[in-house]
Amino acid sequence: MATDAANRGPQIYAVNVFFSVVAVCIVLLRIYTRAAIVKAFGLDDWLIILATVFYVVFAVMSNNGVYHGTGQHMANLDPDAIKNALMFWWYCYLFYVLAMVSSKLSFAWFLLRITTTKTYSWIIYVASLFTVLAGTVFFFVTLLQCNPISYYWDRSQPGSCLKMDVVMAVAYIYSAFSVVTDFTFAILPGFLIWSLNLKTRSKIAVIVLMSMGCVASSAILVRFGFLPTLRDPDFLWATVDLVIWTSVEMGLAISAASLATLRPLVKAVALKLGIASQPSMISPGHPSIRISSGNKPSRTAAADPFNNNVYVLSEFSQGIASPAMGVNGKMGTHSTAYTEIGAKKHLGKETYPESD
Repeated sequence: MATDAANRGPQIYAVNVFFSVVAVCIVLLRIYTRAAIVKAFGLDDWLIILATVFYVVFAVMSNNGVYHGTGQHMANLDPDAIKNALMFWWYCYLFYVLAMVSSKLSFAWFLLRITTTKTYSWIIYVASLFTVLAGTVFFFVTLLQCNPISYYWDRSQPGSCLKMDVVMAVAYIYSAFSVVTDFTFAILPGFLIWSLNLKTRSKIAVIVLMSMGCVASSAILVRFGFLPTLRDPDFLWATVDLVIWTSVEMGLAISAASLATLRPLVKAVALKLGIASQPSMISPGHPSIRISSGNKPSRTAAADPFNNNVYVLSEFSQGIASPAMGVNGKMGTHSTAYTEIGAKKHLGKETYPESD
């Protein structure tokens, strides 16, 4: 029987549970914010939900692998335990790719919802395309690396596998694309947010939140150093750090992609607790954001007082108005928007919400 010192499985278990619980909680808050507060639930939200489901499945598979022997020396395990642990390892490969590609596409779509120029849109599209292509190649190389597939974990049958050098090369390429994509998506918010109608301190805060994808990239860079362990004969023991940092990467990616969407919720709570001021009012000449529930917002000039559209700032300010709002409707964190009737009532001294 393996000693505690020769069993690192509990470390994997703890990391999986901690980061998956944090990711799930943050995504649940995001769902509430988007569905109940800003009323703008979109494709990016569905994608992050999908990524979270894949991550939870990864964590379950990984912890099942721990139960059967992942994190222990293979010499201390019986053949059936090794077979089961390797099978769950193989499943983890697949759900890792699915979770990461989904989370990156979610953040890409999120950026597209606030992008105001074609140049930025094309940058996001190209980065997303490379992410999907690299992820697809990695997924199918992992899926089909052995013939039959079960030969990966059951060597008692006739079969063959790709050389591990090939699998590692694909893993390196995919990781490199992930780093480039993460840094691209981390830099873009600086340009996108700076043009929005927000005060400087709010812009900086939102940019920092949206640039946290770099944190996930740091986990990828750490993973690079552990990829050679895929060649180690004592596979289930040698790859512990690789498994841990893979889980950390997914948890950080999903959490970081969702944090920037929580500002309306934080603002609402702050207003209720009396630690934030009500939004100030500005003239109708101030630029704003027009958004319809779930769709990409477009930048526009101030609201036409006789236009039926509802204009407010984006979710980075107090909230987002939807067409269903009534006159002087209150949304999100006490942001007020005026429809045609409301604007007419205030004609001559029209007031519109300003972000803080």
